[in-house]
Amino acid sequence: MSPRNNSKNEEIRQEAIRKISEAAFSLIARQGYESTSIAQIAKKAGVSKGLLYNYFESKESLLEKLVQDAMSEGDQIIAPIFSEDPKVMLENLIKWFFKEMRERPDHWRLITEVTLKIDMYKFVHTMAVEKMQGYIMLIQKLLEQMGFEDPLGEARLLAALFDGIGMQAMVIREDYPLNELEKTMINKYCKRKNNS
Repeated sequence: MSPRNNSKNEEIRQEAIRKISEAAFSLIARQGYESTSIAQIAKKAGVSKGLLYNYFESKESLLEKLVQDAMSEGDQIIAPIFSEDPKVMLENLIKWFFKEMRERPDHWRLITEVTLKIDMYKFVHTMAVEKMQGYIMLIQKLLEQMGFEDPLGEARLLAALFDGIGMQAMVIREDYPLNELEKTMINKYCKRKNNS
């Protein structure tokens, strides 16, 4: 096979995986993992079940890819919101979180559904622990630089606040006061003159 054919085949393969992933993401986020069948995913993606199984050995392996992709997106947020000033960096992080809640609710519904069923998916626990520890360490470092008395405890509280707000926003949806809470959190953590 020529390099050109290999390249074209890989392009076709990646496009099929993208379509399958998008279809699975959309269906699982809206109707839940258990209620979504491989047949539904294949139909929405416009591929055969056989082709889907060619790329993913099971529905769980497809879910694992979706969760890995979603979590790796979180790693990419740090560069655009980075600032040398810890108050600005924390404010950017808070603004990013609320922007995500407003603009990508399906993304967070999927992450939440999988997280709440952590015992069903062994791969989730390891990923969740690593990500949570990384985010808490980042927030702890920022709060430490800002002079908070107990930066680790405060970072854990802030992480719990994010989780709680995310859950409530997904349940209450458009009636949830995201804008007001965003302002409150920024004022509480980023606008105070003395944080000790």
